[in-house]
Amino acid sequence: MSDKPFATGHCLCGAVNFTISAKPVGTGQCHCKDCQRASGTGHMSIARFRRSDVTLSGQTASFAVTADSGNINTRHFCPKCGSRLFGENSGHPELINIAVGCVDDNNWFAPGRVVYAKDRPSWDVTTTEVPNFDRMPP
Repeated sequence: MSDKPFATGHCLCGAVNFTISAKPVGTGQCHCKDCQRASGTGHMSIARFRRSDVTLSGQTASFAVTADSGNINTRHFCPKCGSRLFGENSGHPELINIAVGCVDDNNWFAPGRVVYAKDRPSWDVTTTEVPNFDRMPP
């Protein structure tokens, strides 16, 4: 067994770091208005990992909202540089959604699905070769 992690990453200023020991259990892109505002662009690319496979160091700030499902969606970011790092959903406390742009080498990423496609801006082109859902799928 290799001691090399699957991936590492950090915020823009380096105050928050993470190490991921295993491959994601899911990947996707979200076009919801909250993700657009949080990312400053047309979508957020995320990879979902088992919480037990992710080691975080450094302090984050967070902002929580109630999702369409009624679950609490909490976004974590660096309080120093503002980088969006990861999210948690109260409906799946065993998982953590890493913002793929903060992963050092993210060439492995490919979206497995696209959600909130109904909110996709015409100028933000994402794949239609994977399942696209107008909302969050059941």
